[in-house]
Amino acid sequence: MSPDLRSRAASPVPITPPDVEGARLRKRALIWAGLLLPATLLAGFLALSTEDGSSCVTHGTGCGGAPGFLYVASLVVAGAAFVAVQSTSRADVRRAALWIQLGAEAAFLLFVLTTFA
Repeated sequence: MSPDLRSRAASPVPITPPDVEGARLRKRALIWAGLLLPATLLAGFLALSTEDGSSCVTHGTGCGGAPGFLYVASLVVAGAAFVAVQSTSRADVRRAALWIQLGAEAAFLLFVLTTFA
């Protein structure tokens, strides 16, 4: 005799669909974090290829730029946002953290580009 499926009680645990957007946002955050090093190398090369950059390296004049704590602060914010994207379960927090990560990485690259300005 086959069991009657209609007489079974519903599962007490709700079935939730897989978090497709969360996986996509985590992957994007990982990609952007991985692209930060090549982008930093390119920005550093561009900064050194300017007249002020070459003058700073060769003669020690024209060396300006942002204070060092701004570089560190932007990297710390980007790292904290990356951790938030990877670890939180709330979609709105994850989306906001990804945008904060991208903004902090952009600020860091801007600081690198304006090193010799």
